[in-house]
Amino acid sequence: MPSIESPDGRGARAGTALFLKRWLRRPFSMGSVVPSGRLLGQAMAGATLAAIDGRQGHVVELGAGTGQVTRALLGAGIPADRLVLIEREPELAAFLHRHFPEPCIVEGDAARLPQLLQERGLGTPAAIVSSLPLLSLPADVVNGIVRGVFEALPRGAALIQFTYGPKPPVPPALRESLRLVATRGHRIWRNMPPAVVWTFRRPEGA
Repeated sequence: MPSIESPDGRGARAGTALFLKRWLRRPFSMGSVVPSGRLLGQAMAGATLAAIDGRQGHVVELGAGTGQVTRALLGAGIPADRLVLIEREPELAAFLHRHFPEPCIVEGDAARLPQLLQERGLGTPAAIVSSLPLLSLPADVVNGIVRGVFEALPRGAALIQFTYGPKPPVPPALRESLRLVATRGHRIWRNMPPAVVWTFRRPEGA
């Protein structure tokens, strides 16, 4: 597999610079001033590997941004041709195309996830990984995104979502409506800001 960045880390540094530029331009549309850190990416990748154990299908990443979590997923051994990266912002999607030539990159809104997958004939995902800042998005947007995720996922498959906040990133009423089971990971104190990885599933019989 071709290297996802040059040995001196130019791809990662370019991603950080782009992320900061976008934060300065639109601070309230992003969950943090810096992209996800290495330890958070590793935690996301570990939770994803556990979630896809034995499952067929793509791993879909929502809000792939500058590819920090993507690098961790690839580093954990998930094949590039099994990854589908969803990114709404054209500038970020173009960055992903330059630095991650092998995964399938879809420029589109995560709120339209079932349609995006259907339009490209991508089938049922094995798991969905999200870096979207759910806690800072309007309630109706979060509702649309999460419902779309579990419309796309089969029963028992997982949404892996990180948050910087103290509470689950999927609101209680929405979890109850979809009958989701939430599992909390350890807080990653060395990430900046500290973060928690949550796994949400709709059980087989729910």
